[in-house]
Amino acid sequence: MYKTIIFDLDDTLTNDFENTKEAFKIVMQTINEEYTDEKFLKFYKIDKQTWADRAAGKLPTPYENDKEKKAEWIRAYRFLKYFESGVSYEEAVHINNIYMNAMKEKVVAREGCYEIIKYLHEKKYRLIIATNGPIIPLKVKLQKLHIMNFIDTIFSAEEVGFMKPHDVFYKGLFEKAKITTIKEILFIGDDLEKDVKGAVENSIDICWCNYKNEVNNKYKIDYEIHNLKELEEIL
Repeated sequence: MYKTIIFDLDDTLTNDFENTKEAFKIVMQTINEEYTDEKFLKFYKIDKQTWADRAAGKLPTPYENDKEKKAEWIRAYRFLKYFESGVSYEEAVHINNIYMNAMKEKVVAREGCYEIIKYLHEKKYRLIIATNGPIIPLKVKLQKLHIMNFIDTIFSAEEVGFMKPHDVFYKGLFEKAKITTIKEILFIGDDLEKDVKGAVENSIDICWCNYKNEVNNKYKIDYEIHNLKELEEIL
């Protein structure tokens, strides 16, 4: 019987595509560049590939022993790639800071996000947020989703310097949340190569939010849902 439910945040409880678009618009406006959908899709592709490469261990940084500098470098790297060396590292850091603050401005929830979190809270589940996303906008996002008061623990990959699916992420999460029995945990996430792979490799039961109707031929899934309300049939 599950007692603790761990949620990924971005693209599981939020609509990351829309959040990213709004933040990118603010960046373009701030640096006096015209926004176009074409520019946004270029950045969105770079952003997704950066985090996929990092999670797969394909993107080493110059600061592997400094968590803060490593996080700064990875995030600035996206804008170095986007502007194709047209900005300095310092400028990329500055632009990323604009972007990070903008990510807090408009948070778009997945349908049923508030209702399912409230439902699980009332059912006395312990609720945890565990994300590869940055610490800075994390609490603000939860507040704008109106679910902060329902959450017991929040955990970001920045706290340990390793992202899902790396086992160091889960060790750090379990230590912070004081989790000792993984049989009582259900992890809920949308990403096959981060959430699902990480859970499977760490022997954690997984519920895959398959919003895009993807095909999974790689991992054994305990549960699969296509909208958050379906969790009421499981929990």
